[in-house]
Amino acid sequence: MIMNNPVVAEELAQQLSAFAVEALMEELHLTPKPGLVDRSDNGNHRDLSLPVMEISAYTLKECFYEMAIAGVGKKPSQQLRERLAAIGRYGEETMLKATRNINTHRGAIWALGLLTGAAGILLSASGNISLSRYSFLITAGAVASFDDRYAPIQHTHGSKVRKMYLVRSAREEAMANFPSLQHAALPTWDKYQQEPENILKLNVLLSLMAVTDDTCILYRSDLEVLCEIKQRAREIMDRGGMACGENWQLYYSLDRFINEKWVSPGGSADLLAATLFLQKIIHHYKIK
Repeated sequence: MIMNNPVVAEELAQQLSAFAVEALMEELHLTPKPGLVDRSDNGNHRDLSLPVMEISAYTLKECFYEMAIAGVGKKPSQQLRERLAAIGRYGEETMLKATRNINTHRGAIWALGLLTGAAGILLSASGNISLSRYSFLITAGAVASFDDRYAPIQHTHGSKVRKMYLVRSAREEAMANFPSLQHAALPTWDKYQQEPENILKLNVLLSLMAVTDDTCILYRSDLEVLCEIKQRAREIMDRGGMACGENWQLYYSLDRFINEKWVSPGGSADLLAATLFLQKIIHHYKIK
């Protein structure tokens, strides 16, 4: 069993942490993305760039490795929740040192960290357990449901926005077993998986933008702007997504609107990375 074999456990953790970094890099390099850093420009960010984001992603590999190790042989518990949170805070500190105090991947550390820990739990479990991609979301949700008694009081952009607009927090999204992934991202992946890779990933991003109450957008704007972005993203997907040539005009119109409002759908980008991570696990371990 993996839990009794440190060599195999290390191999699992190395694989999962590599997948997490690859997912961040693939999300980053997806081009063109509205308002987000990509290979063409820095999006609506004065302090971010492609090299800074790349450095940040690579810096987090050790963080994700430790999260995977933390999950090996465990079950969802408050102790595991607090262990993952402590590793995540250390990962945040490492990220901020590498980026000179620029918050590049805080949201991704949360989502990918939970899923990495959940993967450590499930892929090290003994016995003939039946796994699906939803198993990872449910297990991550179970971990997120426990309180972190050592969580510092933080006044982040997200916490301010949640109080103002009463939208779902990242923790609440996780505790609900990531409904945006279950009901938007993963069905979109299934529907368009035969399309070229870039088209597939853009469609998943748009499907997430259509349903996500993105606090990154709300912090810089308001509910009216968020609702307009969600409606435009939904319209593109209702018309068949980015494989339809005529929808590129709608996509560039959405891009212009996002640029005019100087907002960035960072929450949707984090969830895209989480989707990519999950699909890598499914493919590698041949899980249905």
